[in-house]
Amino acid sequence: MITFIKDSIRELKHVVWPTREETKKYFAIVLVVLVIFWIYLFIAWSLFSNLLIALDNLF
Repeated sequence: MITFIKDSIRELKHVVWPTREETKKYFAIVLVVLVIFWIYLFIAWSLFSNLLIALDNLF
């Protein structure tokens, strides 16, 4: 277990961390993708819901 922790710490020293500007850019990209995905799911859910209501009214 101690060897694992030492190896993990050694590997973390090799990590290249993103700059503040890169982090802001990636955060904005993630937010935009989440909003687009939410809009897609909302439209799909609304259409499916309306379809089920229409089918229920048919019978």
